[in-house]
Amino acid sequence: MSGATPDVVRPAARDAALDGLRGIAAGSVLVYHAWLYKAGTDPMSSRRAGFVDGALHELRLGLVLFFVVSGFLLFSPWVRAALEGRPAPRLRAYAIRRVGRIVPAYYLAILGSIVLLWPHDGSPGVRLPPAEDLWLFAVFGQNLQSSTLLKLDPPMWTLAVEATFYAVLPLLGWLALRRLTGLSPRAVLLAVCGLFFAVGVAFNAWLVANPDLDAYVLSKQLPAFATYFALGMAVAVLAHGRTVGPRARAVLLLAGSAAVVIGAWWAADFGRLDDRRQWRDTGAAAGFALVLLATWCAASRARLLAWAPLSALGRLSYGVYLWHVPLMVWLRSVGLLPSSTLGATVVALLPTLLVAAASWRWVELPAQRLARAASAR
Repeated sequence: MSGATPDVVRPAARDAALDGLRGIAAGSVLVYHAWLYKAGTDPMSSRRAGFVDGALHELRLGLVLFFVVSGFLLFSPWVRAALEGRPAPRLRAYAIRRVGRIVPAYYLAILGSIVLLWPHDGSPGVRLPPAEDLWLFAVFGQNLQSSTLLKLDPPMWTLAVEATFYAVLPLLGWLALRRLTGLSPRAVLLAVCGLFFAVGVAFNAWLVANPDLDAYVLSKQLPAFATYFALGMAVAVLAHGRTVGPRARAVLLLAGSAAVVIGAWWAADFGRLDDRRQWRDTGAAAGFALVLLATWCAASRARLLAWAPLSALGRLSYGVYLWHVPLMVWLRSVGLLPSSTLGATVVALLPTLLVAAASWRWVELPAQRLARAASAR
């Protein structure tokens, strides 16, 4: 999600570590886009001239981490209902809270992107949709046609995927609460995760087998990323009611980190540059899932992930995600974005954090409070 994550109840120590994971995801995506949009480069080329460029390109995997964390947190209420005998989440309350969490800040970012970028139409990196198609952004439909996909504020395409996942999740939750003879509740939950994972594998295989399809649009729909969400959902099932000691946590962190690095290396060196092959990041997603499992099940606080600046960045991650590219592109359009990745990151970071903090304080928090009050009625 791209940065917007659920407001479910979590132990405070682990919550700080999860914010740290979100901070890592937001920071990696920001640096990736600084590399992509820095002045003097073609922002649509993604050209990798050597090891450093290849490594910076793979920071795009922060998006995969966001999807894994979203799957984990959003599926958790259904996991608790199945394994603890709690009531299933009420659909009305669920819908109100999801709308309150993502929509107001999202609409503000759309408006801000229009104000910032519309006067700079034609500048490098500015990709505007036809004015008559702007309504698609309002209904999270920008992924449905090429005229709006990756336009205006390009990372917003992931919000359309998240919104679709929000719509599908209650059905998955309903399936997860079915009682099947011979299967424990945890086994049923894992079967639902496996089913959603299989949907992702089958969808991407279908795209690869049918090159005449409009892969540019189809590869940005929820089924193309179902494996990432499913792995996060599986972590919610496996982690529930369990803790691991320092040694097991270290093994999980090491294995997960290795899987992410290997997945990134494979994608950079061997993955075909074809957007239909989204499954190429499933290995990295599995690595992130192991890291998330170690973080959530840790018997003691994950100190590095709970580092205060990293956790703070995680709390602001939704605003950072929504605003960093429009601000970068605007800075580039007015000649203020440096031509190095480090310089572009440093210059874009401060305004991004300021706008994200304002979004959190005056838009996201009030909207969440209103949504909680409305959903409790």
